[in-house]
Amino acid sequence: MKRFLTVMMFVFVLFTAQLSADDNARLQIIHNSADPAAAVVDIYVNESLFQPNFEFRSATPFLDVPSGVTLNIGVAPGGSSGPGDIIATIPVSLEEEETYIAIANGVLDPNAFAANPDGVSTAFDLFIRKNAREEARWSSFVDFTAFHGSTDAPTVNINIRGSFFGPTINDLTYGEFSWYRTVWPKKYILDITPGNDNSTVVASFEADLSGLRGGAATVFASGFFDPSMNQGGPAFGLYVALADGTVIELPSEQKLAKIQIIHNAADPAASLVDIYINDVLTLPDFAFRTATPFLEVPAEVELNVGVAPAGSDGPEDIIASFPFTLANNQTYVAIANGVLNPGDFADNPDGISIGF
Repeated sequence: MKRFLTVMMFVFVLFTAQLSADDNARLQIIHNSADPAAAVVDIYVNESLFQPNFEFRSATPFLDVPSGVTLNIGVAPGGSSGPGDIIATIPVSLEEEETYIAIANGVLDPNAFAANPDGVSTAFDLFIRKNAREEARWSSFVDFTAFHGSTDAPTVNINIRGSFFGPTINDLTYGEFSWYRTVWPKKYILDITPGNDNSTVVASFEADLSGLRGGAATVFASGFFDPSMNQGGPAFGLYVALADGTVIELPSEQKLAKIQIIHNAADPAASLVDIYINDVLTLPDFAFRTATPFLEVPAEVELNVGVAPAGSDGPEDIIASFPFTLANNQTYVAIANGVLNPGDFADNPDGISIGF
């Protein structure tokens, strides 16, 4: 019995030594290649299938992978029959007990897509961040890193409205990761601006981090700024990859204005009208000398306000249209006035047009 225990102890020591020699790294892979031809891919590691049918804007959880050896990460079309179908191979070597994020990004044929405005190569590649985090350094906060993965977008800043630890991620160029930011677990608005102009907001997104206390995440820019120049590929957006592989789309901030419309056109032919906004009937049978309450309408987009006779059958009955754009968070009054045919009415004494 004593000899048996001695042998077992020897085996245990050998086993422990083997484990120590084969310590792993931690790796999360995110698929962010917006090339329509790479919408679904198979990921191979050293010619063994690692992640079949890996969809665009999806991620693996953090996984143990071998360290200290070369890992040939191969990408093949989804549903591939084997490593012979691999179309791109990227060798990587990971350090023992280190944590990494690897983002598959770019396009298979850069000549078939819009060039990057900063002249950065947009060829398909694996962008790797060392010292990644699976959880926040402090349990009361949230840590996140940002990645610029939109091939046709220029260098950008990300302004974090209401952040206690600082407002901005500066000058993030395509293919770059930011340092980690630490924020309170609450709701934020992320404003995307050009790298050299914080005053011009090109897009805003709502990030609700209130349920991620103690966690870490990767915020990545995804898709094309101009899909029409990129084979009609997916449009630009911000996405968040969590440590467990969950990917969440950040909704665009809803930009609204308030407007009150007053009907003051005294032309008897317009005593009762239908009002359309962008071809949608909004105010049927709108009577002379009546007004709407203040209404919320989309801001910073063009609105076409159409006027049609009351009881109209649809937007094809519109007889006059007025395009305008409202500023975000502003309040307006719009008064419909004038006459439909100025030739049938007395002129204005000051020579001002009385057209509707």
